[in-house]
Amino acid sequence: MAMRGLTVFISDLRNCTSPEQEKKRVEKEMAHIRQKFTTESNMNGYNRKKYVWKILYMFMLGYEIDFGHMEAVNLISSPRYSEKSVGYAWCALMLREGDELLRLIINSIRSDLISKQDDAICLALAAICNVGGKEFSETLSGDVLRLLTGNMTKTYVRKKAALTTLRLYRKDPVMLPASEWADKILALLDEKNIGVLTSAASLVIGILTQETAGWEGCSAKAARTLTRIVLNKDYSNDYLYYGIPTPWLQIKLLRMLQFFPPPDDHALKMRVSEVLQRIITGTDVTKNVNKNNVTHAVLFEAINLVIHLGSTSELLPQACALLGRFISIREANIRYLGLEAMARLSIAQPDTMDQLKKHSQTIFFSLKDQDISIRRRALDLVYSMCDSAGVKETVAELLAYLETADSHLKEELVLKIAILAERYRTDNDWFVDVILSLIRNAGDFVSEEIWYRVVQIITNEGDALQAYAAKKVWLSLKGERFPHKTLLKVSGYVLGEFGHTIAEEEGSRPTDQLRVLHEHFLQADPDVKALLLNTYVKLSHAFGEVAPKVGEVLRLAATSIDQEMQQRSIEYLALGGAGLSEIKNSVLEMMPQFTERESIVQKTLSKTQGEANAMPARSAGGGKDDDDDGDDDKPRGNGLSVGNSFAPSKPGLDRQPSAALIGDEVDMMGGLSMGGPPAPAKSGMDDLLGLMGDPVPPPAAPKQGAAGAAGSSTPQWLAMCTRNDGVLHEDANVQLGIKMEFSNHQGRLAIYIGNKTPQPLTSVSTMFSPVPGVALQPAQIASEVAPKQQLMQMIMIECGGPYGDPPQLCLRFVGPSGPTQLVMPIPVPPTKFLVPMAIDGGDFFRRWKGLEGKEKQLVFKLNAMPLPEALVEEKCGPSALKFGLLKGVDPNPANFVLSSYMAAKGVPPNADAASVLARLEVNPAAGMCRVSVRSASDGLNNAIAKIVGSHLGTLA
Repeated sequence: MAMRGLTVFISDLRNCTSPEQEKKRVEKEMAHIRQKFTTESNMNGYNRKKYVWKILYMFMLGYEIDFGHMEAVNLISSPRYSEKSVGYAWCALMLREGDELLRLIINSIRSDLISKQDDAICLALAAICNVGGKEFSETLSGDVLRLLTGNMTKTYVRKKAALTTLRLYRKDPVMLPASEWADKILALLDEKNIGVLTSAASLVIGILTQETAGWEGCSAKAARTLTRIVLNKDYSNDYLYYGIPTPWLQIKLLRMLQFFPPPDDHALKMRVSEVLQRIITGTDVTKNVNKNNVTHAVLFEAINLVIHLGSTSELLPQACALLGRFISIREANIRYLGLEAMARLSIAQPDTMDQLKKHSQTIFFSLKDQDISIRRRALDLVYSMCDSAGVKETVAELLAYLETADSHLKEELVLKIAILAERYRTDNDWFVDVILSLIRNAGDFVSEEIWYRVVQIITNEGDALQAYAAKKVWLSLKGERFPHKTLLKVSGYVLGEFGHTIAEEEGSRPTDQLRVLHEHFLQADPDVKALLLNTYVKLSHAFGEVAPKVGEVLRLAATSIDQEMQQRSIEYLALGGAGLSEIKNSVLEMMPQFTERESIVQKTLSKTQGEANAMPARSAGGGKDDDDDGDDDKPRGNGLSVGNSFAPSKPGLDRQPSAALIGDEVDMMGGLSMGGPPAPAKSGMDDLLGLMGDPVPPPAAPKQGAAGAAGSSTPQWLAMCTRNDGVLHEDANVQLGIKMEFSNHQGRLAIYIGNKTPQPLTSVSTMFSPVPGVALQPAQIASEVAPKQQLMQMIMIECGGPYGDPPQLCLRFVGPSGPTQLVMPIPVPPTKFLVPMAIDGGDFFRRWKGLEGKEKQLVFKLNAMPLPEALVEEKCGPSALKFGLLKGVDPNPANFVLSSYMAAKGVPPNADAASVLARLEVNPAAGMCRVSVRSASDGLNNAIAKIVGSHLGTLA
């Protein structure tokens, strides 16, 4: 029935000629509706429905609505479908997860779910999908699952129930333990109705993305269904799309098979092979764009499955040939997909590399395609296909392409060339040539890490490479009228350290080296000038004939407006004073060899592509970022070293670092800052070189397996191990409040810094200690907190692997009592990333035995005796320390068994290696308990044992 009042109201708003006129009409209607809601206690359903529709329309126009909630809630309880649908529409638009009003409608939704009216059931399911969260999952999941698995439920209701179950599962994964629900849900994959089957496939894929253990039966069912659709053609014509039967269902089923290893059952393997053969051979390019899209969507998913099956599939050579044909097709979308699939194939199945190399010319040609997306995919493929046999050819092609590449592609291209040249270098001379070519052709895109790495290799590889590198940078520098700043940095470092290797040759005498470097000194950037001063001092120390000129340059630089240059010059001049010759010799010795570690260039590429396992913890409030792996990865000092003499090295000369500067003599260098690559962390010079980006160093990273971070046993910290909000610290000046939330391996934490003083807190900054396995990404914060106000800092958290003690927070500010520094652990223990695991006794003891030798035991006195099961559930269960309590597993009824797994980035859920298992062995007579924790990490075992003991009793 049409609502005339609503129609007139909408017409009035559409006829308004100005925003002001519309706003006036809306305010008038709001006042009218408020008056009706407050005066008419027995309003009929028609009027209530009409007024709620008007409220919804005003809300959709962008007006703020703060009334009418109870009227809408009452409509949900109405027996009339027209009124009930309005209430549910209001619920979908106006409510969000966590809203308190949701508690008022849960009972109404449950009444509709258990009713026999299919329309009401569908409305309730839609409402759960729109706004339902964990609270809905805990209360209504049983009713939704009953609708999903019930035999009497109509098909369109079961479709909605499957998608609703998926929504609830994503909010609360523990609601579907495989032991209880796997068989019932997988039975849906035998449905004849394609609609129910498609919805069930979506649910199963959603579950498999979280865990696969216990759901292995879906492989056979997916293969059987594919056979029925693709080979037996058992489907309704209603589900044909451009002649392709249920393409979306085919894609889901093919993807489902990729969650499990290749099947061992010969019959199942043959069935999958026949389906893939039919799809691969029966797909061709047509003129109809829509048909092309759908057929190739299925085809590329089939190719992904062939890649996953690997050598067990006979179709791998056929897939390689097909991809080679696709990357030469004119259609851009197909070329893109072909390049992407080929890159995946080259990584997953290296044995196919010879077949892929047959198409190398087509791949290189794709680097010049008009479409930037295709160029990126082609670059990824070239990078993944490269090996030691063809690295020189590949790098030469990429260097040629670098000259014409787009600017927004050059940075990634330079990084990949540098990585390939280092990873597959056949000789070090060629590697140096490649890096110098990169600097000449794309200097602006050569990151600091690349030239850091090349001087590391030059320093470590011995006299022959050092002499060759010195000669090459000398020729490059002489041949450039306006050299790039990166070339100047490399030349300054190499000539300062190894210039003596070419000092005897005509045209490259020390005076010539100093002259050519100084020709570019005045036009150089301040950081380059600072580095060149190091080179000058090294040259003057080794070759006395250039000392007068260097002294003159240092005296001029000592009056520079740039603080860095001024400080360096004054300190270098001071080194020439009487009685400091021994210290000067030690300071200006040749660089020692660098510690061999993972290439920092490779790490840089991983970060730019979002593939890094952990991001570095960074300071907020104005400080520089802390390097995530210390300073050993970078060239140290660009000339200022802790090593041997700068004099030409002799065969057999020991080049290990001397200890001349380790100790009291370090203070002679004051606050010298190198401006170039940092000094080694082990040299004792980090702070005096000013490398931390802040006068005060950040909090030290806690040691794994140590006694625990300071303050990690405080009542406030322990309380927040089991909850996600509270006060972490409070004193006369500040109050630190915490609010956080976690989902699998990710989380976010908000720190509220409250100023309790009548004066502002200034110079506010925070820093976080790096902890392997935990990546923190803090947002920037303001540097001042007004009196009686608070400041919030949001921190994104990602777990990359097991860890023990949590990161520490260092809060600095200037308050009424002067500069203050607070250091404390943040409440992110490893239990925050645990996921409860429901397994049977056999699986538990299998995992427990597999972790033998990785155990931490701790004995503590119990607070409550006997230890009740309810207390263990409250303190250690899914809502607290994230463990699942396994009942009936331990033969001693007084003991308890806990199981979970660590949710870490890139680690499959529920995997054996990620298991975190615990046993509580209770001694009732003594009132004592022993907790035993097993996982793959000793630090994790130690940390969890202490947390469990602290929550259930008192540690010794």
